[in-house]
Amino acid sequence: MMKKDNPFSVYAKVSQLAFVIITPLLLFLGGGSWAVKHFELPDWVMGICVALALIFMIGGAVSYIYQLIKIYEKSDKPAPKAFTSSLRDNDYYDEYKDLRK
Repeated sequence: MMKKDNPFSVYAKVSQLAFVIITPLLLFLGGGSWAVKHFELPDWVMGICVALALIFMIGGAVSYIYQLIKIYEKSDKPAPKAFTSSLRDNDYYDEYKDLRK
């Protein structure tokens, strides 16, 4: 992490990650349970809700962690240079070499 980071920012980032993980679980499990009881749906609907909760939970957590890695990544690589080409890089260099003399 960066030296200037406030210690509370670490807690904020961890709590955001917890929110990303817990929210889909609560929404899909709670909503699925309510829908199965209220509409008298078969039990396999709850299984679909559990699967969706896991997919959204893992996807959100991976996405958030990837964003944190991009933010705090230390890059010692120099910035890429702008693309420039030399006359010698072109295929027609040999054909027009005599014209330049």
